[in-house]
Amino acid sequence: MKSITSVDVVRKVLSQVEDPENLLWGDLDQAASGLMKTFLEALAVSEVEQRVGVRLYERGAGRQDWRNGYRSRQVQTSWSVITVRIPRLRGQGYVPSVFERDCRAIPEVEGWVTKAFLCGLSRCEVIRLMESTTGCRPSEGLLKRVQLDLDARVKEWRERDLSGKWEYLFLDAAWAKDIVGVNATRVCILSAKGVTADGQIQMLGFERAPTENSSAWKGFVERLVRRGMRPEDLRLVISDEHRGLGQALQEVLGDVAHQLCWAHRMRNVRKAVRATDRQAVGEGLQAVYLAPHLPAAKAAFRAWKMQWSLRYASVVKSVEEDLGQLLAFFEVEEAHRVYVRTSNPIERAFRELRRQQFGCGAFANRDSCNRAVFRIFFWLNERWKDKDIWEDKKRKKPRQKRSAA
Repeated sequence: MKSITSVDVVRKVLSQVEDPENLLWGDLDQAASGLMKTFLEALAVSEVEQRVGVRLYERGAGRQDWRNGYRSRQVQTSWSVITVRIPRLRGQGYVPSVFERDCRAIPEVEGWVTKAFLCGLSRCEVIRLMESTTGCRPSEGLLKRVQLDLDARVKEWRERDLSGKWEYLFLDAAWAKDIVGVNATRVCILSAKGVTADGQIQMLGFERAPTENSSAWKGFVERLVRRGMRPEDLRLVISDEHRGLGQALQEVLGDVAHQLCWAHRMRNVRKAVRATDRQAVGEGLQAVYLAPHLPAAKAAFRAWKMQWSLRYASVVKSVEEDLGQLLAFFEVEEAHRVYVRTSNPIERAFRELRRQQFGCGAFANRDSCNRAVFRIFFWLNERWKDKDIWEDKKRKKPRQKRSAA
């Protein structure tokens, strides 16, 4: 018997459409569901004919099995649930090739659910969306297969090669609640973001840690290096003022320049002074990092020190002790300075993470935490793909000047 081609299946589908005008002028959802039902049934009949060896009501020497009626099966598509008649065989079981055993949804639905998770929808939101669109709740088996697929993607993404010339490395940690209920604890998510010489940006990785300390940061940075990030290519590492992180960077990366975040320092300084002096103290310190070059920044600091050293000696001393790391960004190109003088670029990722996931309360387990962080970082990397951050900064600068004028 000749093999039945996909063209034959399509012709059979079109021949069985009762009302072709409904495809053009009728209810599109109903027409699409009917067309999908007809197509799946025609495909099943075609595969059964191949197994039996002869067509329905035909005789022939090539017969290998006998038909045994039909059975009904519910099938969940991306937009509806349909009931399909599937032929039975006497001598062998038969499941159409487009289906999987013990699985109600077609494979496209599984891919659709995976994309929904990667776009930021939670498990509850995916279930509600499937119920509203298809009229049927996705099975636990489908959700479990999607979660296992995401777990494999998380593992692959966290172990991917980082070879490339990364010039700037942003490091920071976010805190979230872990485990629901009376045993709920807080978990620290160590994260890294890299920028290349040509302005390409990526979230490089993340790890969970019970607390943010020197050993946790040291292990995290060491694993980044093992994955291909070369310390000799780094021009600047940007982070907040966590002392354990600074110690870990020295042990792993050596003498790579370390830039402390000005946004964190300004907040700490404002909190340490009287409310009546906050504006004046902040404006004086702002003149330091807004200086056009390093000598001017040092001169601005000396003027700020002379003004406030008597009233706020401890505050001035803390800034002076860290002045070298606060002014490290002056060693790079002027066009890069605004971007690398704070850890705000990586805080953008945490803000999205809190908006999409942390607001729900807590993670149920370690795997759910990893999936949530992965999907946000993966989504951000897709948005940043093929973008040059330095060119974007150049285009935005003239607009700011025109608006100010």
